[in-house]
Amino acid sequence: MYFWHDADFDKLRASRQGQHHALLLTGAPGIGKSAFARAWAAALLCEQPDVRGRACGHCVACVWFAQGNHPDLRTLIPEALDPFHEPTGKGAKPARDIRIDQVRALAGFVSVGGHRGGCKVILVDPADAFNAASGNALLKTLEEPAGDTRFLLVSSRLDWLPATIRSRCAVVALRAPAAEDAVRWLVDEHGLSKTEATRLLAAAGGAPLRARDLAEPELGAAHRLVLDALAKLPQASLIATAEQLAAVEPAQWVSILQTWIGELARVQSGAAPRFFPEQGARLKALAAQTDLLLLTNYETGIRRLTRHAEHPLNPKLLCENALVGYCSLFEKHGS
Repeated sequence: MYFWHDADFDKLRASRQGQHHALLLTGAPGIGKSAFARAWAAALLCEQPDVRGRACGHCVACVWFAQGNHPDLRTLIPEALDPFHEPTGKGAKPARDIRIDQVRALAGFVSVGGHRGGCKVILVDPADAFNAASGNALLKTLEEPAGDTRFLLVSSRLDWLPATIRSRCAVVALRAPAAEDAVRWLVDEHGLSKTEATRLLAAAGGAPLRARDLAEPELGAAHRLVLDALAKLPQASLIATAEQLAAVEPAQWVSILQTWIGELARVQSGAAPRFFPEQGARLKALAAQTDLLLLTNYETGIRRLTRHAEHPLNPKLLCENALVGYCSLFEKHGS
Protein backbone atom coordinates (compact mmCIF):
# COMPACT_ATOMS: atom_id res chain seq x y z
CA MET A 1 0.00 0.00 0.00
CA TYR A 2 1.28 3.46 -0.87
CA PHE A 3 1.94 5.88 1.97
CA TRP A 4 -0.67 8.37 0.80
CA HIS A 5 -3.42 5.88 1.69
CA ASP A 6 -2.22 5.22 5.26
CA ALA A 7 -4.83 7.54 6.75
CA ASP A 8 -7.58 6.04 4.56
CA PHE A 9 -6.66 2.56 5.78
CA ASP A 10 -6.72 3.58 9.44
CA LYS A 11 -10.01 5.45 9.05
CA LEU A 12 -11.68 2.52 7.32
CA ARG A 13 -10.32 0.07 9.87
CA ALA A 14 -11.88 2.06 12.70
CA SER A 15 -15.27 2.51 11.02
CA ARG A 16 -18.39 0.37 10.81
CA GLN A 17 -18.04 0.53 7.04
CA GLY A 18 -14.81 -1.44 7.31
CA GLN A 19 -16.74 -4.37 8.81
CA HIS A 20 -18.99 -4.69 5.76
CA HIS A 21 -18.68 -8.03 3.99
CA ALA A 22 -18.28 -6.33 0.58
CA LEU A 23 -16.16 -3.24 0.02
CA LEU A 24 -16.13 -1.45 -3.33
CA LEU A 25 -12.93 0.57 -3.61
CA THR A 26 -13.24 3.37 -6.15
CA GLY A 27 -11.19 6.28 -7.40
CA ALA A 28 -9.29 7.56 -10.41
CA PRO A 29 -7.01 5.16 -12.31
CA GLY A 30 -3.41 5.14 -11.19
CA ILE A 31 -3.76 6.17 -7.54
CA GLY A 32 -3.01 2.78 -5.95
CA LYS A 33 -6.42 1.18 -5.38
CA SER A 34 -5.16 -2.31 -6.19
CA ALA A 35 -2.33 -2.00 -3.68
CA PHE A 36 -4.81 -0.79 -1.05
CA ALA A 37 -7.08 -3.77 -1.77
CA ARG A 38 -4.22 -6.23 -1.38
CA ALA A 39 -3.11 -4.58 1.87
CA TRP A 40 -6.68 -4.86 3.18
CA ALA A 41 -6.93 -8.51 2.08
CA ALA A 42 -3.61 -9.29 3.76
CA ALA A 43 -4.81 -7.67 6.98
CA LEU A 44 -8.04 -9.69 6.93
CA LEU A 45 -6.13 -12.95 6.53
CA CYS A 46 -3.22 -12.14 8.87
CA GLU A 47 -3.14 -14.19 12.09
CA GLN A 48 -1.10 -11.68 14.08
CA PRO A 49 -2.12 -8.17 12.91
CA ASP A 50 -0.34 -5.24 14.52
CA VAL A 51 -1.96 -2.67 16.78
CA ARG A 52 -3.17 -0.69 13.76
CA GLY A 53 -4.83 -3.76 12.27
CA ARG A 54 -2.28 -4.25 9.51
CA ALA A 55 -0.77 -7.50 8.33
CA CYS A 56 2.30 -8.51 10.32
CA GLY A 57 4.13 -9.84 7.26
CA HIS A 58 5.69 -12.84 9.00
CA CYS A 59 2.96 -15.23 10.20
CA VAL A 60 2.08 -18.34 8.19
CA ALA A 61 -0.88 -16.59 6.57
CA CYS A 62 1.24 -13.61 5.52
CA VAL A 63 3.93 -15.85 4.05
CA TRP A 64 1.31 -17.72 2.02
CA PHE A 65 -0.22 -14.42 0.93
CA ALA A 66 3.14 -13.05 -0.22
CA GLN A 67 3.77 -16.24 -2.19
CA GLY A 68 0.38 -16.00 -3.85
CA ASN A 69 -0.97 -19.31 -2.57
CA HIS A 70 -3.10 -18.54 0.48
CA PRO A 71 -5.92 -21.13 0.47
CA ASP A 72 -8.49 -18.62 1.77
CA LEU A 73 -7.94 -16.06 -1.00
CA ARG A 74 -9.42 -16.06 -4.49
CA THR A 75 -8.78 -13.40 -7.10
CA LEU A 76 -11.01 -12.66 -10.08
CA ILE A 77 -9.24 -10.89 -12.93
CA PRO A 78 -9.67 -10.99 -16.71
CA GLU A 79 -7.49 -13.51 -18.52
CA ALA A 80 -5.80 -10.65 -20.38
CA LEU A 81 -4.47 -9.28 -17.07
CA ASP A 82 -3.41 -12.64 -15.65
CA PRO A 83 0.33 -13.22 -16.16
CA PHE A 84 -0.15 -16.95 -15.47
CA HIS A 85 -2.99 -17.48 -17.94
CA GLU A 86 -2.33 -20.15 -20.55
CA PRO A 87 -4.23 -19.94 -23.86
CA THR A 88 -6.88 -22.62 -24.23
CA GLY A 89 -6.51 -22.97 -27.97
CA LYS A 90 -4.33 -22.00 -30.91
CA GLY A 91 -4.77 -18.34 -31.74
CA ALA A 92 -7.22 -17.82 -28.88
CA LYS A 93 -7.04 -14.36 -27.40
CA PRO A 94 -7.29 -13.99 -23.62
CA ALA A 95 -10.60 -12.52 -22.48
CA ARG A 96 -10.66 -8.89 -21.38
CA ASP A 97 -13.70 -9.38 -19.19
CA ILE A 98 -14.46 -11.59 -16.19
CA ARG A 99 -16.32 -14.66 -17.43
CA ILE A 100 -19.26 -16.43 -15.87
CA ASP A 101 -17.29 -19.67 -15.42
CA GLN A 102 -14.82 -17.77 -13.21
CA VAL A 103 -17.70 -16.68 -10.96
CA ARG A 104 -19.24 -20.16 -10.89
CA ALA A 105 -15.89 -21.60 -9.82
CA LEU A 106 -16.24 -19.67 -6.55
CA ALA A 107 -19.16 -21.86 -5.39
CA GLY A 108 -16.99 -24.51 -3.77
CA PHE A 109 -14.71 -21.93 -2.18
CA VAL A 110 -17.59 -19.99 -0.62
CA SER A 111 -19.45 -23.06 0.65
CA VAL A 112 -16.64 -24.40 2.87
CA GLY A 113 -15.03 -22.91 5.97
CA GLY A 114 -11.69 -21.15 6.01
CA HIS A 115 -8.62 -23.37 6.12
CA ARG A 116 -7.10 -21.38 8.99
CA GLY A 117 -10.32 -20.84 10.92
CA GLY A 118 -10.60 -17.21 9.86
CA CYS A 119 -12.37 -15.42 7.03
CA LYS A 120 -12.11 -16.03 3.30
CA VAL A 121 -11.44 -13.21 0.86
CA ILE A 122 -12.51 -12.76 -2.76
CA LEU A 123 -10.66 -9.95 -4.56
CA VAL A 124 -12.13 -8.68 -7.83
CA ASP A 125 -9.84 -6.33 -9.77
CA PRO A 126 -11.08 -4.62 -11.85
CA ALA A 127 -14.74 -5.12 -10.98
CA ASP A 128 -15.78 -3.09 -14.04
CA ALA A 129 -14.57 -6.04 -16.14
CA PHE A 130 -17.73 -7.99 -15.28
CA ASN A 131 -19.96 -8.65 -18.26
CA ALA A 132 -23.74 -8.92 -17.86
CA ALA A 133 -23.72 -12.68 -17.31
CA SER A 134 -20.84 -12.82 -14.83
CA GLY A 135 -22.14 -9.80 -12.91
CA ASN A 136 -25.56 -11.39 -12.52
CA ALA A 137 -24.00 -14.69 -11.48
CA LEU A 138 -22.20 -12.97 -8.61
CA LEU A 139 -25.26 -11.23 -7.14
CA LYS A 140 -26.58 -14.03 -4.90
CA THR A 141 -23.17 -14.81 -3.43
CA LEU A 142 -22.39 -11.13 -3.00
CA GLU A 143 -25.64 -10.50 -1.12
CA GLU A 144 -25.55 -13.54 1.18
CA PRO A 145 -22.06 -15.07 1.25
CA ALA A 146 -21.72 -18.27 3.22
CA GLY A 147 -19.59 -18.20 6.35
CA ASP A 148 -17.20 -15.33 6.93
CA THR A 149 -16.55 -14.46 3.29
CA ARG A 150 -15.35 -10.95 2.47
CA PHE A 151 -15.44 -9.31 -0.95
CA LEU A 152 -13.08 -6.60 -2.15
CA LEU A 153 -14.05 -5.04 -5.47
CA VAL A 154 -11.80 -2.48 -7.19
CA SER A 155 -13.17 -0.10 -9.80
CA SER A 156 -12.02 3.04 -11.59
CA ARG A 157 -15.33 3.32 -13.44
CA LEU A 158 -18.13 3.09 -10.93
CA ASP A 159 -20.74 3.90 -13.56
CA TRP A 160 -19.82 0.72 -15.45
CA LEU A 161 -20.97 -1.46 -12.57
CA PRO A 162 -24.62 -2.52 -12.43
CA ALA A 163 -26.61 -0.82 -9.68
CA THR A 164 -27.41 -4.30 -8.35
CA ILE A 165 -23.72 -4.85 -7.54
CA ARG A 166 -23.11 -1.34 -6.20
CA SER A 167 -26.09 -1.58 -3.85
CA ARG A 168 -24.69 -4.70 -2.20
CA CYS A 169 -21.37 -3.06 -1.36
CA ALA A 170 -20.06 -0.37 0.94
CA VAL A 171 -18.46 2.15 -1.42
CA VAL A 172 -15.06 3.44 -0.31
CA ALA A 173 -13.71 6.40 -2.32
CA LEU A 174 -9.92 6.61 -2.36
CA ARG A 175 -8.27 9.89 -3.26
CA ALA A 176 -5.12 10.79 -5.12
CA PRO A 177 -2.26 12.10 -2.98
CA ALA A 178 -1.46 15.78 -2.65
CA ALA A 179 0.59 16.96 -5.62
CA GLU A 180 3.67 17.69 -3.52
CA ASP A 181 3.60 14.18 -2.02
CA ALA A 182 3.22 12.60 -5.45
CA VAL A 183 6.05 14.65 -6.93
CA ARG A 184 8.31 13.74 -4.00
CA TRP A 185 7.52 10.04 -4.51
CA LEU A 186 8.30 10.24 -8.24
CA VAL A 187 11.58 11.99 -7.50
CA ASP A 188 12.69 9.80 -4.58
CA GLU A 189 11.45 6.41 -5.79
CA HIS A 190 11.82 6.70 -9.55
CA GLY A 191 14.66 9.15 -10.07
CA LEU A 192 12.75 11.80 -12.00
CA SER A 193 13.69 15.44 -11.81
CA LYS A 194 11.21 17.64 -9.99
CA THR A 195 10.37 19.44 -13.24
CA GLU A 196 9.70 16.20 -15.12
CA ALA A 197 7.77 14.71 -12.23
CA THR A 198 5.55 17.80 -12.06
CA ARG A 199 4.91 17.75 -15.82
CA LEU A 200 4.07 14.04 -15.92
CA LEU A 201 1.85 14.27 -12.85
CA ALA A 202 -0.15 17.03 -14.52
CA ALA A 203 -0.48 14.95 -17.70
CA ALA A 204 -1.63 11.99 -15.58
CA GLY A 205 -4.32 14.02 -13.87
CA GLY A 206 -2.62 13.84 -10.48
CA ALA A 207 -2.37 10.03 -10.51
CA PRO A 208 1.20 9.13 -9.48
CA LEU A 209 1.21 5.57 -10.86
CA ARG A 210 0.10 6.82 -14.27
CA ALA A 211 2.77 9.51 -14.11
CA ARG A 212 5.35 6.83 -13.32
CA ASP A 213 4.20 4.83 -16.35
CA LEU A 214 4.39 7.88 -18.60
CA ALA A 215 8.07 8.14 -17.68
CA GLU A 216 8.64 4.82 -19.48
CA PRO A 217 9.95 5.50 -23.01
CA GLU A 218 7.38 3.44 -24.94
CA LEU A 219 4.28 4.65 -23.12
CA GLY A 220 5.56 8.20 -22.93
CA ALA A 221 6.23 8.24 -26.68
CA ALA A 222 2.71 6.96 -27.40
CA HIS A 223 1.25 9.63 -25.13
CA ARG A 224 3.17 12.39 -26.91
CA LEU A 225 2.17 11.01 -30.33
CA VAL A 226 -1.54 11.12 -29.45
CA LEU A 227 -1.30 14.57 -27.90
CA ASP A 228 0.59 16.03 -30.86
CA ALA A 229 -1.86 14.46 -33.31
CA LEU A 230 -4.88 15.92 -31.51
CA ALA A 231 -3.26 19.34 -31.32
CA LYS A 232 -2.83 19.42 -35.13
CA LEU A 233 -6.50 18.71 -35.84
CA PRO A 234 -8.73 19.83 -37.48
CA GLN A 235 -6.18 21.26 -39.95
CA ALA A 236 -4.29 17.95 -40.32
CA SER A 237 -5.57 15.07 -42.42
CA LEU A 238 -8.15 13.07 -40.49
CA ILE A 239 -7.27 9.81 -42.30
CA ALA A 240 -3.53 10.26 -41.71
CA THR A 241 -4.17 11.07 -38.04
CA ALA A 242 -6.33 7.95 -37.64
CA GLU A 243 -3.53 5.86 -39.15
CA GLN A 244 -1.11 7.35 -36.63
CA LEU A 245 -3.37 6.61 -33.69
CA ALA A 246 -4.05 3.08 -34.93
CA ALA A 247 -0.57 2.20 -33.65
CA VAL A 248 -1.65 3.10 -30.11
CA GLU A 249 -3.86 1.02 -27.83
CA PRO A 250 -7.43 2.31 -28.29
CA ALA A 251 -7.99 2.62 -24.54
CA GLN A 252 -4.97 4.94 -24.34
CA TRP A 253 -5.89 7.35 -27.12
CA VAL A 254 -9.54 7.44 -26.03
CA SER A 255 -8.45 8.38 -22.51
CA ILE A 256 -6.19 11.16 -23.81
CA LEU A 257 -8.92 12.40 -26.16
CA GLN A 258 -11.38 12.57 -23.27
CA THR A 259 -8.89 14.55 -21.19
CA TRP A 260 -8.17 16.85 -24.15
CA ILE A 261 -11.88 17.62 -24.53
CA GLY A 262 -12.06 18.36 -20.81
CA GLU A 263 -9.16 20.78 -21.19
CA LEU A 264 -10.88 22.52 -24.10
CA ALA A 265 -13.99 22.92 -21.95
CA ARG A 266 -11.93 24.38 -19.10
CA VAL A 267 -10.22 26.88 -21.38
CA GLN A 268 -13.54 27.70 -23.09
CA SER A 269 -14.90 28.57 -19.64
CA GLY A 270 -11.99 30.88 -18.93
CA ALA A 271 -9.88 28.57 -16.75
CA ALA A 272 -6.27 27.53 -17.31
CA PRO A 273 -5.54 24.01 -18.63
CA ARG A 274 -4.89 21.53 -15.84
CA PHE A 275 -3.43 18.46 -17.54
CA PHE A 276 -1.67 19.87 -20.61
CA PRO A 277 -0.39 23.32 -19.60
CA GLU A 278 2.31 23.19 -22.29
CA GLN A 279 -0.50 23.09 -24.90
CA GLY A 280 -2.16 26.19 -23.46
CA ALA A 281 -1.82 28.34 -26.59
CA ARG A 282 -3.19 25.65 -28.89
CA LEU A 283 -6.06 24.84 -26.53
CA LYS A 284 -6.98 28.54 -26.36
CA ALA A 285 -6.99 28.84 -30.15
CA LEU A 286 -9.20 25.76 -30.56
CA ALA A 287 -11.54 26.75 -27.72
CA ALA A 288 -12.27 29.98 -29.55
CA GLN A 289 -13.51 27.97 -32.54
CA THR A 290 -16.21 25.95 -30.74
CA ASP A 291 -18.62 26.27 -27.83
CA LEU A 292 -19.20 24.62 -24.47
CA LEU A 293 -22.40 22.80 -25.42
CA LEU A 294 -20.73 21.08 -28.37
CA LEU A 295 -17.78 20.07 -26.20
CA THR A 296 -20.05 18.73 -23.44
CA ASN A 297 -22.13 16.66 -25.85
CA TYR A 298 -19.04 15.25 -27.53
CA GLU A 299 -17.42 14.39 -24.19
CA THR A 300 -20.55 12.46 -23.20
CA GLY A 301 -20.21 10.39 -26.36
CA ILE A 302 -16.51 9.73 -25.71
CA ARG A 303 -17.34 8.59 -22.18
CA ARG A 304 -19.67 5.99 -23.66
CA LEU A 305 -16.94 5.02 -26.11
CA THR A 306 -14.44 4.09 -23.40
CA ARG A 307 -15.95 0.66 -22.80
CA HIS A 308 -15.85 -0.25 -26.50
CA ALA A 309 -12.22 0.87 -26.60
CA GLU A 310 -11.25 -2.02 -24.32
CA HIS A 311 -11.88 -4.53 -27.13
CA PRO A 312 -12.97 -2.84 -30.36
CA LEU A 313 -13.96 -4.97 -33.36
CA ASN A 314 -12.31 -2.49 -35.74
CA PRO A 315 -9.80 -0.18 -33.98
CA LYS A 316 -9.15 2.01 -37.03
CA LEU A 317 -12.85 2.54 -37.75
CA LEU A 318 -13.42 3.36 -34.07
CA CYS A 319 -10.67 5.99 -34.30
CA GLU A 320 -11.94 7.49 -37.55
CA ASN A 321 -15.46 7.85 -36.18
CA ALA A 322 -14.18 9.54 -33.01
CA LEU A 323 -12.03 11.96 -35.00
CA VAL A 324 -14.85 12.82 -37.41
CA GLY A 325 -16.91 13.85 -34.40
CA TYR A 326 -13.99 15.81 -32.97
CA CYS A 327 -13.34 17.75 -36.16
CA SER A 328 -17.03 18.57 -36.47
CA LEU A 329 -16.75 20.59 -33.25
CA PHE A 330 -14.99 23.31 -35.24
CA GLU A 331 -16.93 23.20 -38.52
CA LYS A 332 -19.25 26.11 -37.80
CA HIS A 333 -16.20 28.36 -37.57
CA GLY A 334 -14.97 27.33 -40.97
CA SER A 335 -11.95 25.40 -39.71
